[in-house]
Amino acid sequence: MIMWRRIALFGGCLFLAVAVFGSIKAYSAKVKDADLSKTTPILLVHGTHGTANSFNGMISRIIATYGQSSDKVIITVKKDGTLVYDGTLSDKSKNPFIQVVFENNDAPIDQEAKWVDAVIKDIQNKYNVTQFDAIGHSNGGLALTTYAEKLADDAAPVMEKLVVIGTPFNDLDEEDNAATADFIDVANRTEALQDYIANNGNLDSKLQVLSIAGDLDDNRVSDGVVPVQSALSSRLIFANQVASYSEKIVTGSNAQHSDLHENTTVDAIVASFIY
Repeated sequence: MIMWRRIALFGGCLFLAVAVFGSIKAYSAKVKDADLSKTTPILLVHGTHGTANSFNGMISRIIATYGQSSDKVIITVKKDGTLVYDGTLSDKSKNPFIQVVFENNDAPIDQEAKWVDAVIKDIQNKYNVTQFDAIGHSNGGLALTTYAEKLADDAAPVMEKLVVIGTPFNDLDEEDNAATADFIDVANRTEALQDYIANNGNLDSKLQVLSIAGDLDDNRVSDGVVPVQSALSSRLIFANQVASYSEKIVTGSNAQHSDLHENTTVDAIVASFIY
């Protein structure tokens, strides 16, 4: 079994919804069913210790600056798997943001991936979602990648685009990740990375992937938590397996790990790719 090293980041009535998936119960607050089959929602998954605030800034800035999305809903996955919705979407919502928040925000990656799967099944039922784009910060990128490799099936909505931001595909040890972004292979492939590579044949060949790494430019070649080489070891997983794979390195003091989703340069890179 892979032992995941966690990253510390800073990351009224309820009524039972119609859909119940296994032990996953869906509840709703201020939300109604809508038909999103003709648009592409954007699913966001935070990293370890993330909260509903993790992506709020990015969502607000992208909606205000680029005008290609409207509306958002937050889906909180409770510790018992219950899904709690907050927000309002309608048939007129355009590329709405669907933010996934884990009440247990320090759970193993495999568990988070199962929760992502439950959310995707639920929005397929509730909103008639047929395709979506996804953005994951840090371990949220690992959860989305695990979902894409191990849990997505032909009956699920299609993940068209995936953005991973500061995601530690080769863990955090600098000795495993040589201090260079120009590499063919990492210094040492961790068990986690080997598992992602072993399962990359399950990825949808039409998927488009963007990997963003942060570099504080302080000679550590790191965002202060995740080495650049670990973040960009995504190339060993996705390149030549999906329709397109690209990378961006964001530098400077605002490239600190927990600030990457508060960086307007990252906003612009994400918006350009998604839209």
